Amino acid sequence: MRNILLTLLLLIISIHGQALQLDKNRWYDFEGKLGKSEIRLSIYLQDNGQLKGNYCYKMYESKIQLSGRITGDKIELTEFLNGKPNGYFSGEIYTDNADRFEGSWTSNSKTKSITFKTTLSSACASDSFDKRYAGFYGSDDDVENFMKLVKSSVLKGDKEWIANHISYPIKTNIFKNKAITIKNKRQLIAHFDQIFHQEFKDMIKSFCVCNMFNNYQGVMLGRGQIWINNQPDSSEEKFNYTITAINN
Repeated sequence: MRNILLTLLLLIISIHGQALQLDKNRWYDFEGKLGKSEIRLSIYLQDNGQLKGNYCYKMYESKIQLSGRITGDKIELTEFLNGKPNGYFSGEIYTDNADRFEGSWTSNSKTKSITFKTTLSSACASDSFDKRYAGFYGSDDDVENFMKLVKSSVLKGDKEWIANHISYPIKTNIFKNKAITIKNKRQLIAHFDQIFHQEFKDMIKSFCVCNMFNNYQGVMLGRGQIWINNQPDSSEEKFNYTITAINN
């Protein structure tokens, strides 16, 4: 009996101490806090074993570049501002309870240290660090700038802009739970306030447009509240994007 209990104890310790295995050519996105500030931190393991990535403060949505390495379950990252080292993330990545990356951030001068705690929020494959949104024409910045316009237009109540950037027909809800198919721009404008109600706007406001999840369906904002994709007539030379789903 004692041997059985000892075996179970060792098994539990092993499970709770297991590190998350990072696959190459895949983005891993973590959300949490650096000190009291909400951040979104994304890392990408390259073929050569080096880590690259970036993070942003959710309130600013501006990326800060990262470069580093992973050794076992430990990750060391250097952040760069204007091409120069500005600080260092040092932490471990775990799978006990929830997949998470935790540790401390230290300033380049070593005079300031802040704890960070983040949890894995999404992961997506990409053959290149420079092309996260592989299925999209244009650059990653082009995609994220378009989603910024979607977000700001929803929050400002810019009915005309939103109506001009939707792929019709589109299914959504009015009065929060009544399903409807919006067939054209005129109908979208008529139902705009019922689709983009205040509760939905508050939710949209909290979502970050840096390093969004993407798959064969497109790129999503938040937890899938809004999806975008290439316009049907887009090409590498002439491209634009369109809203393909509104899950309110």
